[in-house]
Amino acid sequence: MVDIKSMAAATAPREFELSYTTTIEDVYEKLNTHASAFKMPFKIKGGIPGKRISFEKEPNLDVTVWVFVKDGNKIKVMANIQENTTTVNGMRVDKNSVIQKGVSGVANLPIQRGEYLDEVTENVKKILNGEQVEDYVAPVGVNGSGQTEKDWLVALLLCLFLGGVGGHRFYVGKVGSGILYLFTAGVFGIGVLVDLIKIITGKFTDKDGNPIQKK
Repeated sequence: MVDIKSMAAATAPREFELSYTTTIEDVYEKLNTHASAFKMPFKIKGGIPGKRISFEKEPNLDVTVWVFVKDGNKIKVMANIQENTTTVNGMRVDKNSVIQKGVSGVANLPIQRGEYLDEVTENVKKILNGEQVEDYVAPVGVNGSGQTEKDWLVALLLCLFLGGVGGHRFYVGKVGSGILYLFTAGVFGIGVLVDLIKIITGKFTDKDGNPIQKK
């Protein structure tokens, strides 16, 4: 069981100093030459938080990563979490994360977000210090094949006609979130709609993370 202190510290900003002064534009140029080392693409943004390099949202973790330059030689890397909350059994939880992981997976989200933040920070630090970094390689499903045995049409029909009781999620092996759908009418219909769009576009996955696509 993850303790509250660890959860709170997991997504705290990471900071490190460089031996030289730089700008956000220079940092972007250096990172961009090694863009393949990162899971998500990024670009420079402005706005209220200040000028920063912003990575696109990591969809499984519902978190974006921002990189700032402070005082010319300090790099700050922080997680930006935009929660879409709902209430399950009297407890406020991230709706998107519950849809993807089920209630049992929500407790580990801060730790997983922290690990992702560490991964990005380490790559940024190595690149800015002139060290070698490896390209990011997307993992395949747990079964190691990247293929699924589940049928796209079956998943689509189950979502259309039994989505409110989690039929399509039970079918692909996502029992935890299937139970959640069963007791929340498909997370109040929102979860079913999101899943339906994912199935149609080929982005819905089985329990091993393998995409279920039309053949």
